[in-house]
Amino acid sequence: MPHDIVDLLDDESRSLLQEIKGVTATPVTPMARQWHSVGHELSIYCLDPSIQTAFHLTGERLSIHVLPKRRNRRSLLDVYREERRLITEAVAKEAPEVLSAQWSYEHALAALDTGVPTIVTCHDTPLRYAWISKSFFMTYHLFVAAKVIRSAEHLVCVSPYTAKHIKTIFRPKCPVGVIPNGLSSEVFERGRRRLNKAKHHSPKFTICSISGWGSLKNIKSLLKAFRLLITNGSPHELVLFGRDLGPGQAAEVWAKKHGLDDGVKFAGPKPRENIFEFLEHEADLMMHPSKIETHGMVLIEAMACGVPVIGGNKSGAVAWTLEEGKAGLLCNVHNSRSIASAMEQVMGKSATTQKMVEYAWNSVERRFRMEQAAEANEKLLIELANTHSRL
Repeated sequence: MPHDIVDLLDDESRSLLQEIKGVTATPVTPMARQWHSVGHELSIYCLDPSIQTAFHLTGERLSIHVLPKRRNRRSLLDVYREERRLITEAVAKEAPEVLSAQWSYEHALAALDTGVPTIVTCHDTPLRYAWISKSFFMTYHLFVAAKVIRSAEHLVCVSPYTAKHIKTIFRPKCPVGVIPNGLSSEVFERGRRRLNKAKHHSPKFTICSISGWGSLKNIKSLLKAFRLLITNGSPHELVLFGRDLGPGQAAEVWAKKHGLDDGVKFAGPKPRENIFEFLEHEADLMMHPSKIETHGMVLIEAMACGVPVIGGNKSGAVAWTLEEGKAGLLCNVHNSRSIASAMEQVMGKSATTQKMVEYAWNSVERRFRMEQAAEANEKLLIELANTHSRL
């Protein structure tokens, strides 16, 4: 997302941002900023479906190639041949010593095409995603991921759960490391400020969820659970952020059809800064009903902002992220009554909840700082570059 590092761009490049929509890559942009801050020369290659021609943005020690991406029905037919060509040509212009390929799909395919030493970071568990979603898109990318993983020279996964899946299902021929996602210091400062404020208890709870519509994210179960929560007339509010969760979009249409829209605000997609503001100042609880997560950025963001969180007890790496229930409440997200009960538990035990929130903030500050993630990845990249320079 070039807009998130606008301060690092020169004036001419800043003027081009209005023509670029950008693609959200929550774990990636802070990593790029951190690498740049410690003095590296950074080249970034990203695909954007909002543009028709390539853009080249520049700054001190910074080069960003924003490249057009075709509609899925065209790019999937030839396994992203045109997108891969654009990336490989852009990489050839910059001639980097080493590449860090994020996700195990089209960007990783292109990185491996270049012949430049590459570390692929796996943010997904492709078979589980395909199995749960039952969608053509996820099933197609299962096979793309298999090609990438079997061809990779070095793999990094964002959680032990993800690493186990990758090793068990795909049997890669290379080492598989674990480096969790990280958060920038500004996010932790929000939580520090919130935790230091005087506590004002109100009968109204503002519950939020940050995800998207569809079977994987499981918002339907949350809407049913929220309905159970407010049947006694409690003045609670549920705010939904994310894809297809806005006014008049899929979630609201479905909720109104089933009489589940009372007390629900369909906020839709919002800039990360707006969501951080909401977490720090308005949210009383973050409920994440996702059926599967390989780490869960929204979980650690809420924890770092000082907001109590609830996640699925069998939702991939969620339990690991929440330290098996020490840093957040776990429940059965497939059962609406279980979700409602968990929300009532958080809302009804203020002292216990506050202790959990404080523990959670210390947990993420200890385990998921961006400096740690960037340094660990940097070490592997330097080792890989040095190995190839000796060959």
